Amino acid sequence: MRTKVFTTVFICGVFTCISCVEEYNLDIDKYDNILVVDGMITDDPSPYTVNLSLSSTLKNRDYIPYPNAEVIIIDDLGNSETLTEINPGEYSTAIDGMQSVIGRKYKVEITTPDEKIYFSEFEELLAPVELDSIYSEIESRESFFHYYDLLGLQFFLDTKTAIKDTNYFLWRLESTFEYNSSYRISHIFNGTLEPCTNRDTLYTCWKTDIVGEIFTSNTINLSQAKILRYPLIYVSTEERDLSVMYSLLVKQYTISEEVYNFWHSIDDLNSDQGALHSSLPYQIRGNILCEQNIDEPVLGYFMVAGLSEKRIFVERPRLTFHYWTCYLTIVDFENMNYLAWAPPNVWPLYVTTSVNGGMALPHQDCIDCTRKGGVAFKPEYWIE
Repeated sequence: MRTKVFTTVFICGVFTCISCVEEYNLDIDKYDNILVVDGMITDDPSPYTVNLSLSSTLKNRDYIPYPNAEVIIIDDLGNSETLTEINPGEYSTAIDGMQSVIGRKYKVEITTPDEKIYFSEFEELLAPVELDSIYSEIESRESFFHYYDLLGLQFFLDTKTAIKDTNYFLWRLESTFEYNSSYRISHIFNGTLEPCTNRDTLYTCWKTDIVGEIFTSNTINLSQAKILRYPLIYVSTEERDLSVMYSLLVKQYTISEEVYNFWHSIDDLNSDQGALHSSLPYQIRGNILCEQNIDEPVLGYFMVAGLSEKRIFVERPRLTFHYWTCYLTIVDFENMNYLAWAPPNVWPLYVTTSVNGGMALPHQDCIDCTRKGGVAFKPEYWIE
């Protein structure tokens, strides 16, 4: 399975965490346009990817790719591969290129178009500790925004027992859920009104999201070298995520203490934004240095980690759902006013059948499932 680089959560919001007890007069522009390195090599088969970008400030949160650099991954035996830029700022090894070996050490070297050189130190690829199980339990939670308690599923994981007593972990999550539109299509207006030959068109979609939360833990001071009932994300019934079928992919990275300290610091920063006076975002340095100036700030991390992953599928739980219900606007087919006046740039418009057997024009988000960010084709890994 291809190894994918995850988005470094704190990088995108590195200057959005400016909320503190007392006022700070920070020279934020000083930390604009800093090189951001986001890459990883695991024991999973290649290709391996390194993303380069430039940081942005609170006023400009755009992702700014950094193209035309030379990126090389090197191991401790002198083997190396120069990555190919497959998209602006995205550099990848070849499918049949460098293959990682557990116990070997790896680093990255980057040469920018202005001939500045950045590098990481060698880091050992550790053998992965296997994931044992992922599971969920029904849980209610108090809500400040609702007159009722939230209902949903809390997800947990267990690891298998590790060989070593001390282990460090990072978990990244990817969620996919199947959901349905509120109504099925009966007719399509595309300048003229025509019957829909397949009422299930745009009725079922699947949406995949990278979970932005960071999860870290270790086995220090545990009676066994394993993690039990580690809490992951909570998914409520306020949205459609659990309405048909929900899947959670968990990637468990076995990492070094240095990598753990980096991500744990990011986790602490994201969960305690009020403590800016004790931990400023730009002070969390990764493992990338500039050869010409080691004091130059560089954001991100080139990570070397053992990988174990597991996917769980959960059917719709027997709970009360509160996601938005769509309402219908009846279409007057004697004069066809709205459809006749609808400009071509809003075509096609989808029409459904109302409860009394007539025609109705719902909000298009309620009849076209792709309007909610999903796609209308089932992923290869999906189960019924």
